[in-house]
Amino acid sequence: MKRIQITLMVEESKELIARAILLHPFFRHSKENGSILLKGGTTVSKISEKIAGIPLRICGRITARGTVSVLRETEHPHSVLVKNNTWENIDAEIIKKTASFGPNDLIVCSANAYDKNGKAVLMAGSTGGGNVGASLSNWYTEGVKVLIPVGIEKLVPGDLEKSIEKASRKDTGFSNGMSVGLLPLNGELFTEIEAFKMYGDVKVSVIGSGGIFGANGSSTFLIEGETEIINKIIGIIKNIKDSKPSVSGETNSLLECSYPTDRCKYHEGCSYKSRQLKETNARRLGIITIGQSPRVDFTKDIIPILSSEFSIVEKGALDEYGYKEVFTRFSPIEGDEVLVTRMRDGEQINIAEKHIVPLIQDAIDKLEKENCSIILLMCTGKFPEFRHKSLLIKPQEIIPPIIKKMIGNQKFGLIIPDEAQINQMKEWWQIVSENMIVKAASPYKGNDELVKAANYMKEEKVDLIFMDCMGYSKEMREVVRGITGKIVILPRTLIVQIINEL
Repeated sequence: MKRIQITLMVEESKELIARAILLHPFFRHSKENGSILLKGGTTVSKISEKIAGIPLRICGRITARGTVSVLRETEHPHSVLVKNNTWENIDAEIIKKTASFGPNDLIVCSANAYDKNGKAVLMAGSTGGGNVGASLSNWYTEGVKVLIPVGIEKLVPGDLEKSIEKASRKDTGFSNGMSVGLLPLNGELFTEIEAFKMYGDVKVSVIGSGGIFGANGSSTFLIEGETEIINKIIGIIKNIKDSKPSVSGETNSLLECSYPTDRCKYHEGCSYKSRQLKETNARRLGIITIGQSPRVDFTKDIIPILSSEFSIVEKGALDEYGYKEVFTRFSPIEGDEVLVTRMRDGEQINIAEKHIVPLIQDAIDKLEKENCSIILLMCTGKFPEFRHKSLLIKPQEIIPPIIKKMIGNQKFGLIIPDEAQINQMKEWWQIVSENMIVKAASPYKGNDELVKAANYMKEEKVDLIFMDCMGYSKEMREVVRGITGKIVILPRTLIVQIINEL
């Protein structure tokens, strides 16, 4: 027998639960013989990423501001039906679809709270809990199995049956965010304890909860079992912690509401709406891409680290143009300074700086009309002066001096999007270092080019690497860092950390 203690942060617990629930007999049976309904939530979204390949749209959520909603609606699915290794969005048909469910089918839905009696509840911030609430009777009359993946941190004292009676949307005089009612959720609870047991015969005890410095809401477990099983669990936990899991959910849906929004008309009791509370995220950050918005690849990395004081408004210089028109009108010719960006569908396109400048100015004007106090030009290229009243941040003016102080006389590696930019990049960056290696690898064409660039940097024995494009993601940085073993700086996260200080 072997005994271990493991502490999991909230997102690590969700990742453990999401991985282990795939091994549950109900889940495996329904995956092969029926359908699986994944009802949106950040835990279930992690499951959806694994079996359907997509994150889910997040609607209500609890944040530092209270029980709040999404900033704006998107067409991304909140609930998906998975069958025969394909998925479909059933948000508009969830009542009809669940009416046809039977014993071979499975519903996976997380909870906002559960008690010692195993009673779980969902918060409902809109009338009747919307379409999901209206479908609940189908969940319990047709013999459908229901799994409730939920972290230990959501165990509450008392009796939730009594809380269901008292909680109400319409007679609450003060609420941090929308007031909520509670919907009873019946099914099999699947916590970290059950997740650990999916990997073997172990005894699991919870011996602590909470913490500081990011460990708020964490849980500490004592696990006992045979050495082989315990070693397997240690390996799984190491892998989870190395992956540094973050909040799952469709990127734009992770942006929370800030009064006033279109969603306000559906909500009751909100003290931001009644002006009893002052908005804490009243500062508006405008983000301009030189391509098309929304840039979900960008916001996915910055939302988790951006100060909660900010709400985001996006504009794209090319929002009003199609690919063919952009290619025809704005493509660079010999002698032009080349900028690399992407269209809304992710396709890379090269444009000449001279064509994009007036479109950026239009975007600045629009964002200022929307009361954005800070505007980020989401591009590391060089640009002329723009007309602006808000604080305008151009990363190319801020980042190179920082890199220069860091690199000193060491060998500097620069990864850029396109070979057509090599000469202009060498010219731009020579003030930082003359001992410089430049290699092109597009952020919009998979990782093959990036792996080659990283190996080239390793062979050249550079000391520090800057990935000079806002298109590079945190995952891409980890690829380069893993191959080279060097410090790798990503502009999108660096510039957001600077904005947090403003």
